[in-house]
Amino acid sequence: MRPIICQNDKTSTGGKVLQGSPTMKINGKPVALVGMQATCNACKKGIGTLVSAGPCLGKVDGVYVILAGDYVACGCPPFSNVVIPGQHIGTIE
Repeated sequence: MRPIICQNDKTSTGGKVLQGSPTMKINGKPVALVGMQATCNACKKGIGTLVSAGPCLGKVDGVYVILAGDYVACGCPPFSNVVIPGQHIGTIE
């Protein structure tokens, strides 16, 4: 099981997830979806798109949910800026 990522969760480069679904929330926090954006404090680009790194069965409005271990496609090498779950509870098997 990988924890679900929500808006404002952190990334491994010190950035944060900027967007979340308006229709799906966990403890009041919007759930992040593939294609949404997050910041990066390590590269010149400074922002990137959330990308799924592995299988995910969960969809919201037809778009896959971002899970722990998925990454930000910014100016950094792939998989070097990964998303980190916050203190909310929500997992997908």
